[in-house]
Order: sequence, then C-alpha cells, then structure tokens
Amino acid sequence: MLKVILFCVNYLKARQQFPGPPVASIWSGNLLDTMNDDVHERWRDWHRQYGPVYQTWNSILSRVIYIGDPALISRIANSNWPKFPAQYAGFTPLSGSALFAQMDQERWKRQRKALAPAFQPVVVHDQYSSLQSHILVLIEVIDRATKTGSVINLASLHVLLTLDFVGEVAFGTKLNAIQDGEDCRILQIFHDVLPELMKCGLFPLRAKVPVLESTRRMHRSIKELRTMGYTAVSNARSDEKAGSDSGSKRIFEILAQQRGEDGAYLFTAEELVDNYVTFLVAGGDPTAHTMTFAVNETLKKPHVLAKLRAELDEVLPSDCEVPTIEQVSRLKYLHLVIKETLRYNGPGFGTFRYTPKDVEINGITIPANTTLALWNPQVHRDPTLWGADVDEFNPERWSQSSRLTLPPGSYFPFSYGPRKCLGEGLAMLEMSLTLATLFKRYDFSFQEGFSMEFLPSFTLCSKNGLPVKARLRG
Repeated sequence: MLKVILFCVNYLKARQQFPGPPVASIWSGNLLDTMNDDVHERWRDWHRQYGPVYQTWNSILSRVIYIGDPALISRIANSNWPKFPAQYAGFTPLSGSALFAQMDQERWKRQRKALAPAFQPVVVHDQYSSLQSHILVLIEVIDRATKTGSVINLASLHVLLTLDFVGEVAFGTKLNAIQDGEDCRILQIFHDVLPELMKCGLFPLRAKVPVLESTRRMHRSIKELRTMGYTAVSNARSDEKAGSDSGSKRIFEILAQQRGEDGAYLFTAEELVDNYVTFLVAGGDPTAHTMTFAVNETLKKPHVLAKLRAELDEVLPSDCEVPTIEQVSRLKYLHLVIKETLRYNGPGFGTFRYTPKDVEINGITIPANTTLALWNPQVHRDPTLWGADVDEFNPERWSQSSRLTLPPGSYFPFSYGPRKCLGEGLAMLEMSLTLATLFKRYDFSFQEGFSMEFLPSFTLCSKNGLPVKARLRG
C-alpha cells in the first residue's frame, strides 16, 4: 500500500514539474496527439505556448520532456548524455546495435572510431563517380518526361536516386531503383518499414508485441533487408580474399575489409549489417526529403529561384550535365538554400536522451531514467532565436551580411555533439550535386492545384509527393 501511495505522490509531482498540453486520459496521456500526422506542427505550437521545456505523457508510466532551450541542448549533447534504451528499443528491429541505436557508451566509442575513417572527405569524394552515374540515369528519366509533357513525382525520384546511391556505396547492392521506378522492391520495403518504425520509436512496446499486421509486415521487410546486408558483407570479404582491387573503394567495402592491429576484422558481420541497414535508411530517406523540400520551397519563391539560377549559369558551363565537386564548392547560394531547407523543414527530428541519474534542469530536479527529447522542429522555428520571419523560407538569413548570432544548440539538422551524424558530408554532396543538376537543366512547374502536405514518418516527408512538369532550359 505504501508503494502505491508513493507512486501516486511521485506521479502527481511529475505532472506539475513542467507545463505541457493537457492529456486525453490518464492512461494514454498525449499518445494520440503524438501519433497524428500533424505532430511536427504540434511540437512547434507546444514550444511557443508552453515554453522551451515542456512535457508530454505517453501513459501514466511514460513521460517525455522536450528540450528546446539551446543552452540545455548544447549541455546535454556535448556531454553525451546516453540515449534511453527503452525509447530506442522500438528502433532495434532495424538497427540492432548500430551506432544510431547503440546504448553501451564504451561500445559506441569503439564503433564511432572504427566507422569514422570511411566518412572522411577524401573517401566521400571518392564516391563521386557512383553518384554521377546515378544522376545521369535520373536525368534520362526526366528527359523522357519532358518530351511527352508527363507529370513526374520528383519526391519519388529523389528517394529512388538516394536508394541507388547509398545502396551501392554504403550497402553494397545495386538496387536499380530509378530504372525499376516506384514498383521496385526496395521502395516497397521502405513503405513497409519507415512509418511503422517511427511509431515503434514513440511506443517501443509496439515493436516487441507485434499485434498489428503493419508491425508484422515491418518485421518481415526488415528481415529481407538484413539478408541483403549479410550478402554484401560476404561479397566484400570474398573480393578481398580473392585480391580483387578496382581502385577507390566504396564505403561498405572499407568497413567490411577493415582490420585491427591483430589482423582480425574490426566488425563482425552482424555489426556491419546493423550499420549497413541504418545507412541505407538514414542516408537515403532524409536526404531525399530534404531535396524535395528544397525544390518545393524554391519554386514557391521566384526571387530565390532567380538568384539560384543566376549563380548556376555563372559557375557551370552551358553543356554541363553533372557538376564536378570543385564546381559545386563554388555554388555558395545553393548551399544557403540547402541550409535554410534543413532549418525550415528539416526531415530529421532530433535525438532521445535520458537522465542517467537525478539531474537539475531549469532549477527542477528530474529523477533518473526520464526521457528527454532534443527535438529540432520547434527550435528551428523559435521566433526568439530566428526573428519575426521565422516561418518564412529565407536563404539570405544565412549570408555573411545578415547572419544571426545564434547560441550553440540552435541549429542541429544532423544532430549535435559527439553523436553528430557521420554521413553529413555524403548527404551534402548528394544534395548539392543533384539540386545543381536539376535546376541548371530544367524549368519545373507544379502540377495544377498542388500544395504539399507533410507527414512525420521515420523522418518528415511529403504525404502527397512532388508532382511537377519539367521542361529543358533553352
């Protein structure tokens, strides 16, 4: 009886610690709100209504404190507070013990150190020829549509492109996604996995007890994906033993063939597959959606499009199909467009951490094992940080002449601190080359009546794609 009373007292005390939206019921808390398609907008509204630190409840036993104060974000991320095992349990069916979902701090450090060499700038630049070949296939598809005046779903093409590129360089498989189109098997796997995985991340028990058919379908698709990963590991190590050397290595080959001082492989096959499937999902999905959002916002802002076109025409020769890395490095305004896209509607939401022991936040003692969400949708749209035009897409805000003085922790599209995404350089290369190619080569116009609807899946994406007509520029 005493334990019940103590639990009730602690629960009521926790309910009063921080403001937050009212709960629908004591049993489900705000869970229905956080499962809605507009939850990213609710996060922003709650931030503005309740302040930079607020809380929601998934049940009477599960509380999430959203941290939107840059100083606290910087403190927690730079100190590398651990990720909450219970929260990330929903992602483990896909990622296992990959870097993304690694809970053991010492094991995380070893993995991070071993993975880092495969994502150095020189290695990323070595992937250029692969990316170039896939972009050339992409423009073949779009060129055909220009001849018939057909509407194309650019959002889908972006996903197919990233799947082909990341699938080859970081997963070790030729997926032929662009050629097969929306009927390709790998895209179906993504559709089966990603929306369900996001729900499992918010409610881990859903993954552990797969009552719903959508959850069981996710598990079947993940098993298929991981089988492909084991094949890639086996092939890479067989090539090494056979003495095969085709020059610059792809990322998955570097990782699969990496050995320690004792001559043994640094990674087991299972560890590699954990990271391969995470690279494919985390490297493909957010990058594709960022490109889609960038095209959408640029087409809605004629002055942004005009300025971007002027830069492209100045830097790139008229017969350029796919720019070189050197040429892209001189496209300064394009970089601002991408940076603003990641602020305005970045596809990644942030990271879950937890309090390993009782800790004080804003003068309030939070008990150990409390979930913290370092979430960027609301921080990137906080008027107190970004000014009155926070809800406007404005690449110029990042220019040298008008750059805001932002405190650390205000902008983290690729996460923050020691756990910052290793694949940032690869993603930026793909986005820069693809967007430069598309805006240099084509005039795009929206399908009549189109207005983008957003959907928080594993990442933020377009619910209704990006249907456009393309015309070759004269």
